[in-house]
Amino acid sequence: MTSARAGRPYVDRPVIDGDRADEVARAAASRWGLPAPRLLRASMNRVYAAGEAILRVGHVNGRAESQLELARRLHSAGIAVPDPMRDEAFGEGDLVVTSWARVTGSGSVDWVSIGRAVARLHKESSDDLVPGDHPVADPRCFPWWDFDGLLGELAESIDTAALAAIQRVLDRHAGWADWSGERLVLCHGDIHPGNVVVGVDGPVLLDWDLLCLAPREWDLAAMSVWARNWGGDSAWFEDFGRGYGVEVDANRLRALGDLRDLAATLMAVRAGRRDTARAAEARRRLDFWRDGTGPRWTSS
Repeated sequence: MTSARAGRPYVDRPVIDGDRADEVARAAASRWGLPAPRLLRASMNRVYAAGEAILRVGHVNGRAESQLELARRLHSAGIAVPDPMRDEAFGEGDLVVTSWARVTGSGSVDWVSIGRAVARLHKESSDDLVPGDHPVADPRCFPWWDFDGLLGELAESIDTAALAAIQRVLDRHAGWADWSGERLVLCHGDIHPGNVVVGVDGPVLLDWDLLCLAPREWDLAAMSVWARNWGGDSAWFEDFGRGYGVEVDANRLRALGDLRDLAATLMAVRAGRRDTARAAEARRRLDFWRDGTGPRWTSS
């Protein structure tokens, strides 16, 4: 069993060696009697389809099986998440594989239901819901929210006008990380359309790798700005808010929404140093901070 690093999420670094991850996924599929895995997406984890199973391959903070137990507890609390297909994880070196039932369904996401699920999550006690050895992060420790460090690293890759605009955003939202005296709630940490799928019984929330304690606005921030740059429909957040049904701090929501998009921009700038597609994406994102315009941030 590996001890979890305090303050860090279950997954906080990406899989860089895709070839090695492919090998580990194939080894896990062979051990579990599954068909050859097929890569679906690569981000912090590499995610594969293997018949009716989904294999998630990544670097984890702590004991890999703790996330399987977390999923079972979330189900018991009435929050729809994918079902673990195995009670064990498969590991080779510092990469681990977990197996999950593939969610199958059709239709559009019911964002009212997602809002209700998030409200239910925010009422839960982390002591009651989360296994004792599973990390619950402080999201202010996420490396992609270290704006001073990122700008120190990336300033030479950003034009003067965009850099000045970014600094104005940071000045506007100075103090965003001061949560002294605030009531913090258990947050999913990364709610957006890419982490929601439609199952036979309704929407299912995926990817609990960034489970954290934060103000409730943390879990609403991404959807609050999704229509601005990511190609979403503003009605999605309206429905989400109706389902959530709890008053939030509008100023904090605006700050966290802006800063989440800023973090995504800076990570694209960093990735663009070695990836031409991400470099083009970074330029589109910087256009927004420079003059408030520009096309969608992603090419899909």
